[in-house]
Amino acid sequence: MTSDFTVFDWQRLLLGLPPELYMLEIGLKILIIFAILLLVLRLLGKHGQQNLSPMQQLLMIALGSAAGDALLYPEVPIAYAAVILLGVTVLTVGLEKLSEHVRPVRNYVESHPRILVKDGEIHWDALHSERTTRRELFAELRIKGARSLSQVELAILEVTGDISVFLNDRSPANQDLLDYVVDEDKHEPSPPED
Repeated sequence: MTSDFTVFDWQRLLLGLPPELYMLEIGLKILIIFAILLLVLRLLGKHGQQNLSPMQQLLMIALGSAAGDALLYPEVPIAYAAVILLGVTVLTVGLEKLSEHVRPVRNYVESHPRILVKDGEIHWDALHSERTTRRELFAELRIKGARSLSQVELAILEVTGDISVFLNDRSPANQDLLDYVVDEDKHEPSPPED
């Protein structure tokens, strides 16, 4: 196999193959893409700076790809990246506005909160369908101060991916959430038989 480059060519490794002045062009592209991304953040509003909804996560992936391509590849003009960045942002904001008023769109785009634990009982079907593991659930319950499943009135998987935990006022009958960490073979609730 023949190749058109020299192995361990430090000029190519560190500065690349384009002319050295291409670094200045990359600097200019960074400034322009950065200004466009600031505009995108303004369009998203303050909500976009907190926990991201699934649509906003999708938007961030698209934005990163479009911005990165324009910065890395000399044949990708900034205009293409700008159209993609602004177009995907406007589409996302429009879909979010539509989902505020049309419930089926909201449920499809953003899903809805799911109850994972109710009155100390784990809803295994919800846990599996949301691809949440028992370890993740138990860790969240412990972080929120639960020592036992019997203390958990409700544990809700929110659309942001956070788990809201509501504890009752009863003293725990056992410490199964702590025992789960200390000795996984004991006191571990098991999923129902299929």
